[in-house]
Order: sequence, then structure tokens, then C-alpha cells
Amino acid sequence: MTSPDQVQDTPSVLEMRRVSKSYPGVQAVSDVDLRVRRGETVAVIGENGAGKSTLMKIISGVIPGAEFDGEMLVEGRLRHFRGVRDAEAAGVVLVPQELYIAPNLSIADNMFVGMLPGRWGFVDEARLRAMARERLAFFGITASPDAPAGTLSPSEQRLVTIAAALSKSAKLLILDEPTAALTDGEARHLFARMRQIHEQGVGCLYITHRLDEIEHVADRVMVMRNGRVVANFDTARGNRAEIVHAMIGREPERMPDRRVDARAAPILTVNDLRVHDAHGGGRMRVDGASLTLHRGEILGLFGLVGAGRTELARAVFGAWPGKVEGRVQVDGTEGLPRNPREAIARGIGMLTENRKQTGLMGGQSVLTNISAASLADIAGRLFIDGPRERARDLALARKLDVRPLSLTAPVDAYSGGNQQKVLLARWLATGPRVLILDEPTFGVDVGARFELYRLIRALADDGRGVLLISSDLAEVTDECDRILVMYKGRITGEFGRDAARHTLMAAATGEGS
Repeated sequence: MTSPDQVQDTPSVLEMRRVSKSYPGVQAVSDVDLRVRRGETVAVIGENGAGKSTLMKIISGVIPGAEFDGEMLVEGRLRHFRGVRDAEAAGVVLVPQELYIAPNLSIADNMFVGMLPGRWGFVDEARLRAMARERLAFFGITASPDAPAGTLSPSEQRLVTIAAALSKSAKLLILDEPTAALTDGEARHLFARMRQIHEQGVGCLYITHRLDEIEHVADRVMVMRNGRVVANFDTARGNRAEIVHAMIGREPERMPDRRVDARAAPILTVNDLRVHDAHGGGRMRVDGASLTLHRGEILGLFGLVGAGRTELARAVFGAWPGKVEGRVQVDGTEGLPRNPREAIARGIGMLTENRKQTGLMGGQSVLTNISAASLADIAGRLFIDGPRERARDLALARKLDVRPLSLTAPVDAYSGGNQQKVLLARWLATGPRVLILDEPTFGVDVGARFELYRLIRALADDGRGVLLISSDLAEVTDECDRILVMYKGRITGEFGRDAARHTLMAAATGEGS
């Protein structure tokens, strides 16, 4: 981070004056003033719907200059970007929260789309591969640049997207939830890279819900609520309680300790699970993993990108496209699910890592999204029993406190926290005995996280088994009754919730094995 004295004397790379943006019936951003100096990182935080993403879209040209009020200056020059290309030409580069990956194109093509190196009128393939390989190596990704981007896990796709953005000649870098689904070690790699570009005078706007990391990366903190700037802090250190209070407008609630029956019977048992790479080549994504989940237990699964956590979950849910071997027993009934439909029939539900790509049905209503996995349960002799469907889904939405409480509203219009509640309602509609939650608080703000944790605990208290996969160390230590750690496809340790973070990281990096 830059020292306060250096920051004060440094020219601005971005300045915003009384910037506002409204949509029909909604004031998304109202009279925002913001300044970012060269080599400075400003964290912009707030709950979902606070206006952060709208503000970043204005700065990055996603929202053209003609569509908002106020002034925006980049390096002292008044700017009215017509689009993203205009902004990037001026050195303003956005890495959005939602990934835009072409799964069938190569990793290299995805990284350098729009700026492919040329030679004699053709793409210089050798140089393209070399550039991609260099950036992949920095983040520890060993995949071939020629491999389809769809073969990467969502976490690896995020690292690739960030690596591609850092390769551009940025003067202002906007990172929207860059460490979502990244572990502490991967985040530290990103922070180290950010420090390098700061030394070159690049400014950064950093949007996150992880308050612990802004103490390591941010020079200043700006808090938004209901479209307005409600507080500014010269530093995040020592101000976390005040920052949270500014974000949610009240004192944060505290989660009570959980009591778990140590004698509860197993509800999910996995023995010697082996998950082969979906594209062949002999690589094992999961190599002989075994675990036991008990009734009423929240079992955490922690590991670095590529450790095999998501692959294990998809295999248990019958959703892995490659070869799977091993034994799975659900509530006393043995058999490896061959597909998600069979897994659902056996009482398994799975909230996927990326709600946009593999969870939500975009453009559809809340009702359609809740009912998607359980249509057979509400079917009449020939058609869906509409009144029964609406009554059941409304009861679930009310139980999970989905806001606003509307079954006809498009799910895309909801905040990240409420979208997760809709997806939880989908799986509750199937009557699951086992719930697999892969990064359940991805892109979810502090207030909504508390609600999701409360709901997850209530599900466990009802006797369900919850397998919670998370890259957030605080989440697994605070919310899980036991913690398993994976490394290179194997489970390398089992720990209680009182385990030290460095102990978990040692197991996740192979140091403890």
C-alpha cells in the first residue's frame, strides 16, 4: 500500500464529481464524489444493491457517458466514454464479478481476445501461447494455453480473467470481487501482483465483501448505501466495526454457537472416490477420497484451486462428465448416482459454485427457478398443478425471506444474496437429506451472509447433512462443525472448528502431508 504522505501529493488518475444514475423508479447512484490517485487502491464496499456495481459500470464505459449525470475525469481530462473500448483505450480496465468466458475457445484466445498478436496478417500462435503461458504460470495454473477454457474450474477461470486484465496497459484497474472463490494463498498472489502495478503508478478500485482483505490491500475505504456515499475511512485497520455499521446502517448480529450431536448416524458416506479428468489424458481430479457426513452436521471442505473439491461434489451429485469410481452411500442406501436426477431422487441437492453459469435460469421468474428441480412433485395427471406449485414455492420463499417476496419477478433483478436464497429454495423443494453447498456466499454481502448462515444452520438443525465447500478460511472455521482439507485430489487432513488458519493452509498446500 502507498503511504498517506505519498498519496496526498500524488496526481489523480480518476475524479468523479456529483455523479448520479437512475433507472425507472430507482435511483441507483446519487451525487457520488470519488477520487483515486496514481498508485492508490480505494476499496468500495457496501451491501448488494448499494450502487457499487452501477458506479463501476459508469467508470468503465459499460454505462455510456450520455446516460449519467455529473462529471468524470481520467488523468485530469473530462471523459464521456461511449463504451468499454473507449474506456480501455483511455487505460480504464474492468474485471467484472461475473465471468465472460467462451468455453469452447482456447484459454489463450480468451485471455487475449481483441488484442491477439499478429504476424504477416495472421495470428502469431507461438507468441500467443508464450504470452498466455507466462501469465498462467504467475497464478500457478498448469493448464495448456491451447486447452478449451471450459475445462478450467470457475476459480481458475477467474484467475485467467484477472491475468488477462493485468496484461493491458491500465492506468486504472477496477476489480469487482476479484477474490471470490479464491483461497488466501491465491489472493496473496493477486495482492503481490497489485503491488507491482501500483509501483508503476496504476490506480485501483477494489470492490469486495471480504472485509479482512481490504486491510491488506486498500489505502482508503469508501462505503456506499442506497446509492450514496455514507462514509469514508483513511484506513481499514482498526475500523472494521465502524465500516460494517456504515454498510448496513445498524450493529451487526452475532451468530450463536452450535451444538452438534456427536452420536448422530452417518447420512452420507463416500469411500475411495476416484474422479478421472473429463477430457482423458490419465489425470485424476480426485484420487481415493473418503468422507463421512453425519445427520445435523455442517462439514467443511477447504482447499486451493485445483484441489478437487468441486470435482468431488459434482461426482457425488452425478454431474461429473468423466469417469467416476468409488462407493457412495446416502442414508443407508448404496450406489454412485449416475446423473443429477438420480442424485435428487436419492435425497441429494447441490448449490453450484457459479450461480450465473450453472445455477440460475436467467430471464425466468422466481417461481420457475424454485420449481426447476422438483416439477415431478407438483405435476398432476397431465399438467403442472399451478395452485399447488405457487403455494409451495411461496411458502419456501417466505421461509427463506426472499426479498421482494414475488414469484413472478425475474430472478435476474434480485441481489446476489436473494438469488442464493432462491436456489436454496429450489433444493429444499426436493426434500433433500444431503445438501452440497459449493461457495454459497460467493458475491454476497455481510448482511446477506448472516442470513444465509442462519438458514444453513437451520437446515442442519432439521437433521440434514450439509457439505459446505468454501475457499474462505473464516467461513469454514466459523460455520463448520468439522473441516476436511483437500490437496491434489486427496483429503490431507481433518480438523475441528478451532483449527488455526496456518494449520489448514499447511494441509491445503501439502506441507502437512
